[in-house]
Amino acid sequence: MNRRRVLQGIGAAGVGTTITSTAWQAETTVAAQETNEDIPISTQFYSYRDTGLSVPELIQKAADAGYDAFEPYSVGANTNVNPILRAMDDTGLEMSSAHISISAVEDNTEAMGKTFSQFGTPTLIDPGSGPDDWGNEAAVIDFAERCNAAADMLAEYDLEFGHHNHDAEFAEIGDTTGYDIFAENLDNQVQIQLDVGWALVGGRDPISFTVDHSTNVRSLHMKNMTVDPQEFTEIHEGDVNMRAVATAFRNTGDTDYLVFEHDAPENPLESMQIGADWLEKLNQPWQPGGIGAIEGADTHPAKLYSP
Repeated sequence: MNRRRVLQGIGAAGVGTTITSTAWQAETTVAAQETNEDIPISTQFYSYRDTGLSVPELIQKAADAGYDAFEPYSVGANTNVNPILRAMDDTGLEMSSAHISISAVEDNTEAMGKTFSQFGTPTLIDPGSGPDDWGNEAAVIDFAERCNAAADMLAEYDLEFGHHNHDAEFAEIGDTTGYDIFAENLDNQVQIQLDVGWALVGGRDPISFTVDHSTNVRSLHMKNMTVDPQEFTEIHEGDVNMRAVATAFRNTGDTDYLVFEHDAPENPLESMQIGADWLEKLNQPWQPGGIGAIEGADTHPAKLYSP
């Protein structure tokens, strides 16, 4: 984990779900950008599952592309860790996090804890399991309590636990969503890794969710998608305003990683490089006139999608 506290208290200060106002921009943008610190960038190795490359080989590719860290999905308690550790040592990359099911953590806590603690302090993130019906409030709360318990189990090994969303989590329950109820019932130490593409497809503005639940949202899956038709795209080609998302995330407080992912790339390694290049552009210091490296980029948080 490589947490950088940039600005505290946006969520606690009472920022609501509508965050596009001039007042919010005026109060936060200048203060948040005074440090101009980069958010470390990582990449989810599921994006490269069809390349035939091993985890150590992908670590080298990620380092060459310019990433600070990586996020595996195929490492477990029985993995030979030595080649991975050598690749990390050779490249200087960190393991930002790893996708591990909550059931694996519950059923084999000691083995998982001992295995992943060898990699530093990566957050173990459930990749998207949960209640069968995210529209059922009781089921959502029960699952949040499971996540709280899993985090307590891993704390003995100085590891944290989190959850990654898809679109089903945003099913409506009254005047809110299942994932909002989930977030409200999490202990502070449980992380949410917000997949911004799936959130948008699910009907939830990723910016407002990030601000509303800033205590728990500590990494973002920077996955871009189109809403209609629902398709995966390169990071700069979908309906998500990635600059606005990154700016809002920078403003909210505890910011661990921006994690690039593309679920269906035509050329996985080319997408890896595109993702790294754009995440570095998104990390450029704020400028009133926009970001020169991104033509037409909006440096202010704004509504992401207008059908």
